[in-house]
Amino acid sequence: MQAVILAAGRGERLRPLTDKVPKPMLKLAGKPILEYTLSILPREIDEVILVIGYKGEQIKNYFGDSVGSKKIFYTEQPELKGTGDALLQAKPFLKDNYFLLLYADDLYHPEDLKNCLQDTPTVLVKETDRPERFGVCLVGEGNRLVGILEKQPNPPSCLVNIGVYFLNQEIFTVPPIYLPNGEINLAGQIGVWAKKRMVKIIKAKFWQPIGYPEDLERAEYFLRLPLSKRVN
Repeated sequence: MQAVILAAGRGERLRPLTDKVPKPMLKLAGKPILEYTLSILPREIDEVILVIGYKGEQIKNYFGDSVGSKKIFYTEQPELKGTGDALLQAKPFLKDNYFLLLYADDLYHPEDLKNCLQDTPTVLVKETDRPERFGVCLVGEGNRLVGILEKQPNPPSCLVNIGVYFLNQEIFTVPPIYLPNGEINLAGQIGVWAKKRMVKIIKAKFWQPIGYPEDLERAEYFLRLPLSKRVN
């Protein structure tokens, strides 16, 4: 099975830390964020497609063509046109119907990633006290995704999309959803897709987004904890 990891962004909100280093290569407890992400992928994953962009050569030079027993393939997102466009760059490398997709620069729990590997598309979600910073997920009966609302000033719930999806190639038949800045929004596409077919919601036990400098200290705190206590 393959995993697509999105690692092309500039990390603007983390400047000046990202002026010379791509966000996934910022270090936590001596290791790049992306190294932690790769280390917790489910054992079913045997190939990783890394979508790189901003200072992507640093990522390629560090990880090379494999991590452990997992092969790594690289594809470049020439222009940062959103998560939907990033996934399109990975499409030529996808071999199977189903694949795992996640961000390179947040911290997740290996059990949560494993739980996403269902027999139907899934979206990993988490309750947060700052839902206005993220896309809010609307959930129907049977833990079915109903829709995703992007960064609402007064969100209707605290259950947010944390950027981990188990998708199949049917997602490429969904028309692109454009944000006002012209980026293609993958979460919006998945929200539309969920109106036509079952997309399941899975609640995560742990998630630490890294979007601002103050998030780095909190992330290091969690990394010092054993996995059994890494819950928030």
